Amino acid sequence: MKASQKRREEYRTLKKGYYHFCTDGLKGGLIFNNARQFAFGMFLMGLISILYGVRIYAFTLMPNHIHIILSGTGIDCLKAFDYLKRKLSLRLVKDGYSPLPEDYWFKLVPIESEGQMRSEIVYVLRNCLEKGLGVVGGYLWSSAWLYHSDVSKLVDGILAGQISCRQRRRLLLGQDALPEEWVVNPYIGLHPGSFVDTSLVMRLFPEPKDLQTALVKDYEVMFQIAGRLGELQEFNKSEIEGIVSHVLQKRFSGRELSQLSEEDRGKMVIILSRDYGLNSYQISKSIYIKEKTVRQLLASKELR
Repeated sequence: MKASQKRREEYRTLKKGYYHFCTDGLKGGLIFNNARQFAFGMFLMGLISILYGVRIYAFTLMPNHIHIILSGTGIDCLKAFDYLKRKLSLRLVKDGYSPLPEDYWFKLVPIESEGQMRSEIVYVLRNCLEKGLGVVGGYLWSSAWLYHSDVSKLVDGILAGQISCRQRRRLLLGQDALPEEWVVNPYIGLHPGSFVDTSLVMRLFPEPKDLQTALVKDYEVMFQIAGRLGELQEFNKSEIEGIVSHVLQKRFSGRELSQLSEEDRGKMVIILSRDYGLNSYQISKSIYIKEKTVRQLLASKELR
């Protein structure tokens, strides 16, 4: 039995609950190659919420994969994925690209605690920032600009009920219908405020600073979730500096690097490698230790 078939059988048994839904990264190509395809993806997010009964709390459309925080049953999520795969392939083919491969699949991770929910939401909303595609709340193809923001009020459009059947078929590539009160924008497609339930994020992050701080500072969680999903987590220079500062505050009582003993610097090397996935070169440059020494420390069983 193929791995995807085993996962399908496993997902069928999952009861209604909260999940992190993440599609595979498309190797050698993109799911969304231009603004029109991204806009089509925005329509699809809304459509799965009404066609398959999943409730969406947060999402981000990346060029080659999709992240969604949602609730529903495993069967609901399987149906939503099959629909997304079929419709995304249809859009790609119509635009002259190859369809999604037959073995294209997704991960469905149960969210079992409020703490995990906070971490998963931050990971999803931060995904575009980690890839350098936007600033906090400034990436269009996400729900991030709905929370603690007036930006959504500036994004107008027309009501779905005002769109002709012919135009709707062209936009949605099919006979699917949208609730008449939903808002369609000529550039971004379906306004996410039409279908995203923002109450969960607003409850978990009641103040703007709560969400903003988590999005730019929760590095350890980002690395852990990325590893579980099989994604590569990359940090830039300023983020690495932030990580070092965070570790000093959290693990070494806020001392400066210059105040650490040789033994503590060795512990710092292990923490930066194990908990944040930094390589020997990054560690060497960030805490001012020769890279050869870093490699020796990482190979030492005494410090593990």
